Amino acid sequence: MQARCGTHSTLLPCPVFSSPQSPPETVAGVNKELMMYALDDNSVRLVMVTAARRRKVAVARIGFVDALRWLVAARAGASLPKLVVNPDRPDRVEPRVVKRRPKQYPRMTQPRCVLRNALMEQEVAA
Repeated sequence: MQARCGTHSTLLPCPVFSSPQSPPETVAGVNKELMMYALDDNSVRLVMVTAARRRKVAVARIGFVDALRWLVAARAGASLPKLVVNPDRPDRVEPRVVKRRPKQYPRMTQPRCVLRNALMEQEVAA
């Protein structure tokens, strides 16, 4: 479980420093905000562990997003409902890599119209 710890951090309600206020300007402010995100993530993980123990399944089979949604909508003193248990897929392991094969042409890094005009100028000059 430790290797999968941060794999769903993008699913938290707000990415780091995207609050309506300006980002923190001091090191202490940055540390405080990062601690809050760590606390949020740990709270979701605790809900997942609790739900997994009640359903007697592995924690990896409890959905992070389902636990997060319950945690956001939960009222004080609300009991934990039966969260969705994902199907067991023992051979479902995928590497975290980007599959991009090399191409003979460069990537488009400028607007299409600018590249088209440059190409037309090259043809006229030739």
